[in-house]
Amino acid sequence: MSTAAKTPAPSPSWDRLERAADEAAEALAFWHRRAMEAEEEVVRLRRALEDLASAEEGPEDSGKEVRRLRAENTALRSRMLQAKKRVSALLLRLGSLEVRG
Repeated sequence: MSTAAKTPAPSPSWDRLERAADEAAEALAFWHRRAMEAEEEVVRLRRALEDLASAEEGPEDSGKEVRRLRAENTALRSRMLQAKKRVSALLLRLGSLEVRG
């Protein structure tokens, strides 16, 4: 008879503990990555804010730019609406052709 002790089978509690540890390690890695991305974003935004603060444009130039962008936005919205109307009309025509065919 052998005096060597038999290795006990892993218990279900041990398996649950290992799964929990693995999940915790994955969660830690995920949140570490998110924290690093957030820190990089903070650095990027700080630089952008500093660039904006040091820009040579005065408030008048900024106001003109805002007005120009708003006008451009209005024109683009108008073009988008016209395109939607054209697409709707084409879809109606296509639908009527399918009914006939």
